[in-house]
Amino acid sequence: GQGAGTRVTVTGTSYTLAGLAEATMYDVLVRSVCAAGVYSDWSNRASFETLDGGSQEGIEDIANANIALYPNPATTTVTLTGFDGQATVTIVDMNGRAMGEYTADNNTLTIDLTGYAQGAYFVRITGEQVNAIRKLIVK
Repeated sequence: GQGAGTRVTVTGTSYTLAGLAEATMYDVLVRSVCAAGVYSDWSNRASFETLDGGSQEGIEDIANANIALYPNPATTTVTLTGFDGQATVTIVDMNGRAMGEYTADNNTLTIDLTGYAQGAYFVRITGEQVNAIRKLIVK
């Protein structure tokens, strides 16, 4: 069964869950309304965990979908494109420590990765027109 929780009736093929707590496990189950009072079986349980506030990745505003980070994985430099206007770019390690902060103009920025250890990082892009996070692998 689906257990206790919040039921949401949706028309259409997608739905955005709002108001979820940070760093929390959630389960989602889906079923179809076939006719008035007639339902399909519940789907298999899909589980996910929301991230903490220091590493908000995941569901982003559509306007940020064009942001590209290349090459990724990167070795010597990484270039960001696809955002409008000026932005602050912060590279954050997996422990949430800011490793470098850069200012981007003209919708593009190339960052020298000298001094960055191999591993995974989050790249936070913030500005008047943008608020996005991308994952970067340094090799």
